[in-house]
Amino acid sequence: MDSNSIRRKTQLLTPNQVCAELLALSVVEYSYTPSLAITVELNETGGKISDTGRGMNLIPDRGDTLPHAQRALTSIYPCRPATPEIESILCAQIWGELGSLGPMLANLSCPSLQFISQREGEVWSQSYRYATPVGPATMLGATDKTGTTQVFETAAPIDRVVIANLVDTLCTAIPGLRITLLTS
Repeated sequence: MDSNSIRRKTQLLTPNQVCAELLALSVVEYSYTPSLAITVELNETGGKISDTGRGMNLIPDRGDTLPHAQRALTSIYPCRPATPEIESILCAQIWGELGSLGPMLANLSCPSLQFISQREGEVWSQSYRYATPVGPATMLGATDKTGTTQVFETAAPIDRVVIANLVDTLCTAIPGLRITLLTS
C-alpha cells in the first residue's frame, strides 16, 4: 500500500474507527501480557486509552535512529498479536482484510495524539499532530509501572454506543480480556 492510498484511507476513517484502531494496540499488548488492564475513557471528540502492558520505547535502541514507538506511530508498522486467533478477531472487528497497518493509520487521522510510555523505570511522552511529531520525546519522570497511554482527539464526535458495543464484542470473543469503559 503506497502513502497516497494510506492518506486516502485515513481520510475515510470515522472517529469510531480511529478509537478502535488505537484500542487494537492495547488488545495486541494484551495478547502478550494477558494480566494487563485496559481502560478506555471517552469524551465527545476524543479520549484516553491506557494499558498496563510492556510499554514501547520512546528512545532509540542502540544503533537505531528512531524509537520503536515513533516508527509505529509514523509509518506502516503492523502490530501483530501473539496468537492467530486474536489476530483473526481484530481483523474481523477492526482491521478488515488488510490486517494491521499499525497505529499510524489512526494517528494520521488525529488532530492531536499524545503517546505516553512507562517502561524500564521511566515515563516518556511524545505528541503528534496528524502523525507528525510536534517535538522530540521527553522524559516525564520515574515510575515502577509499565504500560502505554494514548490521549487522542478526533475531528468529529465519537459514538460511545458503537465503542461500547465493540468493547463488549472484543471482551466476549477474547477469553480473559477485560476493558473498562468510562464516558464523560
